[in-house]
Amino acid sequence: MIWIYRNINEGFEDLAQAEMISAGLTQVSNRFFIGNDFNLENSAFASFAIKEISKGSTPEDAIRNIKISIPSPYRVEKIDGKRRQGSITYARLAYKYIGGDIRASNPESILLVFTPDNENWYTGLVIEKQNSILEKMNSITERTCVSLSSLAALAMVNIANSDTIVDPCCGTGLIPIASVLRKKKTFAGDNNHRMIRLARKNRDNIGLDLEILPRDAFKPWVDNCCLVSDFPADRSWMSNITDHSLELFKCWLPYIKSFCVIFPDQIIEKLPKNINIAQKIAFTAGRTIVLGTVDGK
Repeated sequence: MIWIYRNINEGFEDLAQAEMISAGLTQVSNRFFIGNDFNLENSAFASFAIKEISKGSTPEDAIRNIKISIPSPYRVEKIDGKRRQGSITYARLAYKYIGGDIRASNPESILLVFTPDNENWYTGLVIEKQNSILEKMNSITERTCVSLSSLAALAMVNIANSDTIVDPCCGTGLIPIASVLRKKKTFAGDNNHRMIRLARKNRDNIGLDLEILPRDAFKPWVDNCCLVSDFPADRSWMSNITDHSLELFKCWLPYIKSFCVIFPDQIIEKLPKNINIAQKIAFTAGRTIVLGTVDGK
């Protein structure tokens, strides 16, 4: 079994949970999830993984029950609060029961002793997150004050669970960039030439093959895809008469099969009836991520 320890970024608690569950994991506690398989590098919120080795009713039982050879030299760690750190106590128990070369610096492997529920104890080999999609996206420099974060963009692409994604209001390009890095067929556009320039610069900084074109978001240009978008947050898009996020969504409904879109909270009850809402995920700044499918698609 594979254990996943997730980060919980402020404001993104529900989105982090949704990403883990959409990957087929089972939640065991606030930070721990478990499953048979998981791609750590593709995840927005997963911090590290642990390949389970043994289980016990106490830390000593779990260490005593280890039946495999641990790649040496190895470091023994525990989770203290929200952080991993070395444990002399567990290292002594490991040396007593399984031996090997225990070393704090430059280890070949890391043996973690942990409890996800304060009842059962486990040992496992730590799998670090390396060369991840999020690491590549964190190198993006062109942002605006309303830009979606890399974390949220990647998580939205992950929970959308579609091979073809369109973002007609791509802004600085974070959602389509995450989509391409996830090797999905991706369509991106925006009607703001400054946003297009920033999105293209971000794309080029990472070295992606992604076409980002000037597009009128109210005129859909692709179909049979998943709409993943953070509709413009600029208040010039909003009035007491018309909410353009809702109008944009309605324009795209005949052309899409599914959606993962951020809406202002006050719009949720006004969404069309010909959609099937699978999930509502609380987001930041009075907004909600709505995930679902379109009737007849």
